[in-house]
Amino acid sequence: MFEEKLPKRLPQSFAEFLSRYSFPAFDVLGISLFGWDSDQNQFTQESSAAKGSLSELLFPAGYVQIGRPGNFDAICFDMNKQRQNREFPIVRVDHEDILCNWKVCVSGEIWPSFIMLTTSALASVDPKVHYEEPLE
Repeated sequence: MFEEKLPKRLPQSFAEFLSRYSFPAFDVLGISLFGWDSDQNQFTQESSAAKGSLSELLFPAGYVQIGRPGNFDAICFDMNKQRQNREFPIVRVDHEDILCNWKVCVSGEIWPSFIMLTTSALASVDPKVHYEEPLE
């Protein structure tokens, strides 16, 4: 299981989401979340922290990438902040600082938790949810 490779356990709400559903990568509220369908998916690729990947630096710094915005920045759980039920904030990490300066620079908190992301999407008049059917 990919969670065993992480610096800390996933937020309870996100772990429950992954345990109940399979889904392709999808866009919601301006970010693209990685798809989840088996042990071979973007989450497991990122958790391997391959040499030269953003996760090579993100993991040791306490960040777990779960998606991307419209550019190459990383959308991550910030596992450095203690929260009830491990509901870590979701932050945006600047990819250029990682690639050019070999340091993690959080450019901002996007949501205080995965629960708040889903609540915001459900409450939005236009959550901008989009996904593409996988090719067979």
